[in-house]
Amino acid sequence: MSHEFPPKTPRERQTIRLPAAKLASLRDWAVDGTGRTAAARVRDADERIALVQNGWSEGWILPGGGVEFGETPAEAARREVREETGLDATIDAPLVVLEQSYVEVGTGEQRFSAQYVVYAARADGEIPDASRLGAHEDEISAARWFGALPENLHDGDLLRKYL
Repeated sequence: MSHEFPPKTPRERQTIRLPAAKLASLRDWAVDGTGRTAAARVRDADERIALVQNGWSEGWILPGGGVEFGETPAEAARREVREETGLDATIDAPLVVLEQSYVEVGTGEQRFSAQYVVYAARADGEIPDASRLGAHEDEISAARWFGALPENLHDGDLLRKYL
């Protein structure tokens, strides 16, 4: 799973604790699918960062999503940035790879593992209204450029130092 990233790419471990029903909904992706997610820290010429809000996270997040079969994580990051921000990003080197363990709340049982890679990326342009973004209706509730990282950054404790 990790052979395609440069050896010096930073790696972090992340434990995600979820109820059994939520874990069941992710099983096909993690076990029968790629088990990978890719995102991008997109900066523009003014060094602003593009972030989005969606229905499942609290706060602002990096544009990104699941890696599909036949797609590299870098290709997935580029596709997801386009879908979620409308920006045509140039994807650069990975900033960090999160080795994720999905654990059931209550039992503490590890159900599966996955990988989340965050790439450096560049893009310029305007971000359209959220109603025109996302692969599915109502997927993205907001998207915009930030001059500094917001306090309510999803997974900010883990990711902030890489962004």
